[in-house]
Order: sequence, then C-alpha cells, then structure tokens
Amino acid sequence: MQFLFACRCFHPGLVLEVVSNQRNARNVNTLTCLEMLDYSQLKTPANHGDVLVAPSATSWVPALRQNAASLSNVETVLCGVTLGEWRRQAREKIVGDAETPVIVTGHQPEFIHAGVWAKHVLAMRAAEAIDGAAVNLVVDCDAVKDTALAVPSMQANGIELRRVRFAAEPAGFAFEQLRPLDRDAIGHFENSVKAAMGDRFGASQMPVYFDAMRVVSSPKSWVDQAVTARRAIEQNFGVQVLDRRISEDWCNPIVVDMLLNACRFAESYNRALSKYRRDHRVRGAQRPIPDLQTTPDKCEVALWAFHPGGVRHRLFVERKDDWVRLFSDKEQFAEIACAEMDCCEGLALALNGWQLRPRALTLTIWARLLLADLFIHGIGGAKYDRISDAIIQDYYGVSPPSIACVSATMHLDLPRSGIVATDLQSLSRSLRDIRYNPQRHLSITDATRELFERRAALVKEAALLSAEDSRNKPARRDAFQAIRSVNARLFDIGASSHQSLEDRFRAANQALKQDGLACGREYFFGLMDRGRMEHLLDALPAKDDFVV
Repeated sequence: MQFLFACRCFHPGLVLEVVSNQRNARNVNTLTCLEMLDYSQLKTPANHGDVLVAPSATSWVPALRQNAASLSNVETVLCGVTLGEWRRQAREKIVGDAETPVIVTGHQPEFIHAGVWAKHVLAMRAAEAIDGAAVNLVVDCDAVKDTALAVPSMQANGIELRRVRFAAEPAGFAFEQLRPLDRDAIGHFENSVKAAMGDRFGASQMPVYFDAMRVVSSPKSWVDQAVTARRAIEQNFGVQVLDRRISEDWCNPIVVDMLLNACRFAESYNRALSKYRRDHRVRGAQRPIPDLQTTPDKCEVALWAFHPGGVRHRLFVERKDDWVRLFSDKEQFAEIACAEMDCCEGLALALNGWQLRPRALTLTIWARLLLADLFIHGIGGAKYDRISDAIIQDYYGVSPPSIACVSATMHLDLPRSGIVATDLQSLSRSLRDIRYNPQRHLSITDATRELFERRAALVKEAALLSAEDSRNKPARRDAFQAIRSVNARLFDIGASSHQSLEDRFRAANQALKQDGLACGREYFFGLMDRGRMEHLLDALPAKDDFVV
C-alpha cells in the first residue's frame, strides 16, 4: 500500500518535500527556494505514512552553509565578547569542535511520537551527509504535563485508553526533578504497560525500552533513564544523535545578558509578540504566550526560577546601580554584583541553591545563534519561532538564520471501522429529517393517510399566511404548532424504523470515537512494531538526498 502526503500548499517562499513512503521508492516534488518558509502553509501530515519536510532535503546544506557563514562573524557584543566568539566556545563545549557543521533539534524528554522522532532521523542523515554532528537538546527544564504513558488497550468492548503512571511527582515539576525509578518501580511500570498492550507488547519496542532503563548506572533523575531507553530503541534502527541536557548547560552569555539588560530585552520581546499578534490577527494578551511584565522597579525575564523540590516561578530582575536583584515572582532570592556576572560560575554561586532555566523562546534563540548551523523544528515550534526571528533581528541586530521543519504521522496497528465523519453527518441529517419530515419515510396506510392529508393542508396554510400577512404571527405560530403535532404522531407510528436509525447513529458515533483512538498520532513511537518503524524510515529522505 502506498501513502502519499498530497499537499497543495506550494508557495514561492515555501520549499516543501512531498514524499511517498512506499518501500524503496521516493516521489519528490521540489520548488526552488527563494525566501524564508511560508509558515502558514505548514500543515500536520494527515494520514498514516505522510511526512512533511520543509524546505526540501536538497536545500538543507546550502541553507546550513549560509547560516554558518553569517553567524561565525557576527560582531554583536554580549558581556564584552562578540557573538561569533561565544558561538565558537559553545560549539566546542557541546560537540567538541567549533568547525564541525551542527544540526540541532530538541524536545522534552517525554514519550515522543513518530513526528518528533522523524526530526532525529533527518538530523542524523543530514549530518552524516556533510560529516557533521546531529544534536538533540533534551529540554529537561520544562514542566511535566503528565506523569503517565498513554497506551491504547484492546478490550472486549473495543479500544480503551490506559494511562500508565510512571512517577509520583505531580504535574508542574520540571523533568529534571523527577526521581529515578528503582528496579521494582521499573518492573511495575513494565508489567502495567504489558497488561495494557497484550499481545502487541512483544512486537513493540517496549521490551528494548525497559531493558535499557534497568541498566542505567546511578541515574541522577528519571531523565537519565528515559533518554537512555529512547536511545536504545533508536540504535536498533541505526539512528543516533548527541543528547545534551539543558539543565547541564543552562548558563550562557545570552542568559547573563538578559539579566543585565532585562528591561531592554523585555521591550524587544514584547514588540515581537505585538507584531506577531498584529500580523496573524491574534487576540488576547496571553496568546500565543504572555508579554513579559514590567514595572517601574522590576522587569520580568524570559527565564524560569525554581528551588529544588519546588515548582517553576516567573523570574523578575531589579537593577540597582551595579547590583542585580533576582525575584521568584515577588520573593527575592539573590543579589548579585554585576561584575560577578561576567561568568556563569559567579552567577551560579550567587543563586543560593536556586536554579535558572530558559523558557522556550530563550532556548531556541540560544540554539540558533550560538550552536546550530541549522535548527530543525516541528510545526508548532516553527510557527512560534517567527517571534524569535523578530527578537533576533531587533535585539541582537542579526539576520535570523533559516530553519527547517519536519513532521510525520504514523498510526499503531489497531483495528478501525472505516467510518468517516460524513457517514455520521448523513445519519444525523436522516434522523432530523425523520422528525421534521416523517411523511418522506412512511408508506401510505390506513393509519397514515389522514395524517398525510392533514399535514399537507397545514403546510399549504402556513405558506399562505407567510405570503399574505407577515404581521399575523399568532396564526402562523398556530399553523406551525399544528404541523409539529402531526409530525409527532407520524413519528410515533414509525417508531420502530426510527429506533433502528438511531441505533445505527449511536453505533457509528461510537465507531468514530474508537477510530479516533486507533488513529491517534501522539502515541509514543516505542509502542510501534518494527515494520512500522521501518516504514517511517523509508518514507523520510535518505542521507544521499541531502547531498548537493
């Protein structure tokens, strides 16, 4: 079977690669890259096996080289050093060599779906094509939204969604704060997933996942175990990226500069948000993210602050002469001399045990300016990064480097009915028509003949009243009430056939809900069998497709 992402969203500013995932075959339609991506045309791949790669694979290396040439010589100064020099130092620290081409992507260390994993695959393939490095930023500083793995489970009455809990900490804590699982907890987690999956467990990647979790030596947190387990799955398919945890590389010159120049950065940040809302007709000061708050004394910074064991708080900065005071919401927790903030070590010592972590835009700005030659986003990240583009241009005085966007949709091997929404709509229309036009659905019999004639006369009377005197509302209302009364009597006569249609509607509605569970695209890619994993690998551009 062949699955094709038949996208009709070509645009002079958009290079979109359309790839068939039929084994050993590719059908690629490519337009010449003339300008930045047309973000409005980036759509989630709709069907099983569809992939989205924008711009096309052949455009990545030229874009990467252009980004590298532009960024390596940037003269913008942060903390007394040019961005170009900070970039060289960051790349040496992260990949060991400032000259190696670096392709970067990133995500929270949660149970990623196939569309996220596709970014890892293409980061590695593109890096291999140019002897570069593929880096995955493990965003372990983000707050955990859920501490359960969603597992669809086949039961006698259909598919049920089981939520298998893996951590005791409540939502809101950062991933880096999740405690590692001991062997008993791993065993309980595995057995719960196995019970939910049934026979599908053995063919999935979950045995590999749990085996890898068990062998992690002295994990500092659950993230160590989760990353190791994910890598074990990837390695079985020849996929490997350099994982770098944000919590271990949180401090950088962009963070220090934001603390020293909080109000100026907030102005630029809020201007970028205002432009985004205006350009895209977004209403509400909280969408897509809130403005940074400013008062005569304090300015909010695009960073999070938290104390080990606590939840994240917004960070505010107060600048007094040569000192900077830091506040977690309204609580002051540090006072630092500006002279001590020229290095991250001095800042860390002054935090009194508190931790600072980047927000999403801050992280991608750092990654794009100081680390990546090409950054790969998912669709949501790519669209929101238009805000980052404006900040990079306005605050740092740098032309925003181009990015890539990758996504994919893969479904688990679960049964589905084939019911579509239009089937349900058709049944709904039929049910409504039976109630308001029952004469169309009943035969003429001794029980219905008189009612048919009475209804026809009432309809004619209502039409005449409407045409002759629109002000005679009581008479028109009486006529319509009489029609409804006849309809109700006819409906009762045909109750058995109506009940059959209602049963079909309920069954179709339930089947559609079941198919929604079966076709979810957000399930952990480790729940897939090997065939589907290979299916996705074949659908994505190969290493040779990146060679110019």
